[in-house]
Amino acid sequence: MTPAAQLASLLLEHLGIATKPDLRSLCKQLGLRIKEVPLTGAHGALVRSKNAPKGIISVKSSLPELAQKRFTVAHEIGHFIIPYHKNLGSVCDARALGRFSMSMPRAELEANEFAAELLLPAKLVSAALQLKSPSLETISRVAADFDASLTATTWRYLDLTDQPCAMIWSHKGNASWYRTSDALPIQLPLQDLPAPQSIAGRLFAGKQPSGAGPIDPHLWFNAPDAENIQALIEDSLHILRYNAVLTLLWATGTNRLVAAEEEELLPELTPEEFSLGRKLWPR
Repeated sequence: MTPAAQLASLLLEHLGIATKPDLRSLCKQLGLRIKEVPLTGAHGALVRSKNAPKGIISVKSSLPELAQKRFTVAHEIGHFIIPYHKNLGSVCDARALGRFSMSMPRAELEANEFAAELLLPAKLVSAALQLKSPSLETISRVAADFDASLTATTWRYLDLTDQPCAMIWSHKGNASWYRTSDALPIQLPLQDLPAPQSIAGRLFAGKQPSGAGPIDPHLWFNAPDAENIQALIEDSLHILRYNAVLTLLWATGTNRLVAAEEEELLPELTPEEFSLGRKLWPR
C-alpha cells in the first residue's frame, strides 16, 4: 500500500469507519462541505478557509456517473488531508482524476491513491476482489458494490494483489497510461500500445467482444521482458461511453524481471505525527 493510501486508511481508522464510507458525513466531520457546480475544464476543486481547517469541495454537476462524483470528492479530501498539498492550487485538471500513471504530477497521483483507499478500504475489499484470480468481471462487481470507478477499483486490485499484473487505459485506439503491480516491476512500451493483434486492439477495430484470453507477451511488452514471461492472460473491456478500453494483464509465469524506476512519494505517516501542530483530525 502506498503512503497516500496508508494515510487514507489511518483516517478511516481514526474516524471509526468500518463500512463503505458516507462521504457527506465524513466531510462534515472534517469541516468540509460538498457543492455541485457547473465547472468547466475540471471535475473538482477545493477551496480552503484561511483561518480554520475547513473548506468547500466543488464537484462538476454534469458528471454522468455517481462513481465519478464520489471519486472527485475523495480526491479533494486527499488534497485537504495530505500535509504539503495545502500549498497547491485549488482546481484539479479533469485529466488527472482517476488516472494512476507514475508520469502524472506527484500530488495528483497521491490524491488519486488516497481516494482509491478511502472509497475501497483494503480491509473491506480484499476478499471480494479475489486477489489470486485477476478478473475484470470480479473487479467490476466490487466497483458497483462500492459505487467506485472501474479504474480506481482495478488500481486497488493491483495495489493489493501479489500476482504479476498490469492495467492499461487506452483511448481512441492509443494507450494513455498504465500501472503494474509490485510483482510485475517492468515498463511497457506505451507509445506502441495496444497492438492491433491484442484483444484491446481488436476491440477498437470492432473485431471481437470484450473478454479474456491468452495472448502473446510480445504484444504488450518489450522483447527482453516478454521473453521472461512464460504465459500472459489479457482481459480487456470496451467502454463505449469513453471510446476507451481498460486492459488487465496477468503474467501466469515469469522469470527474472527488471524493476522499473519508482517515484518517491510521501514518507511514512501516523495519526499522531500528522496531527502534531495541526487540527485536521476531528476530535
